[in-house]
Amino acid sequence: VVSALLASGPYYFLNRTSGAMVLSGQRREYLLYVPSSYNRSQPTPLVISMHGGGAWPAHQRDTSGWNRLAESQGFIVVYPAGSGAPGAWSVDHGTGLLDDVRFISELIDTLEAAYNIDPARIYANGLSNGGGMAFVLSCTLSDRIAAVGMVAAAYSLPWSWCTDPRPVPMIAFHGTSDALTPYHGGRSPVFPASF
Repeated sequence: VVSALLASGPYYFLNRTSGAMVLSGQRREYLLYVPSSYNRSQPTPLVISMHGGGAWPAHQRDTSGWNRLAESQGFIVVYPAGSGAPGAWSVDHGTGLLDDVRFISELIDTLEAAYNIDPARIYANGLSNGGGMAFVLSCTLSDRIAAVGMVAAAYSLPWSWCTDPRPVPMIAFHGTSDALTPYHGGRSPVFPASF
């Protein structure tokens, strides 16, 4: 019990978020960065950056470096939290996938109500499991997401699953020697399903 408490302590200390909403009885959190140059009178791009499995929003912020670029280029960036502790995204068939898509959709609605978000410049990206979620969003929210970026994306759905009529531009980075998220798909030592 003591070991579990000591192990979970750093997660809760590091997982500081700036906003939350309740969906279907579940609290969902996010970390938001608004650049100092934000001007309510100008439509502003939004970047949604999703962490990998077992990570959290502040980890994605620190790993990606998006805040620095958001400050210099004048866009808003949000780091949503996956489900559970530590968090993960549901990137396979099931209700979890629909819950996560709904969370991101309602997060966009929330930010559009609070800020002058340019609806034509909403982008999603993610690392590993978060990259898999970016792929899911390109297939389920193609009417809202302008483009996606994925780094070592981990997803278990086949490309044929994506049937949205609007193609979403995508950039993907993935190393051929990636042992955790195999480049050609297959089994991973950290995830029970096949990628």
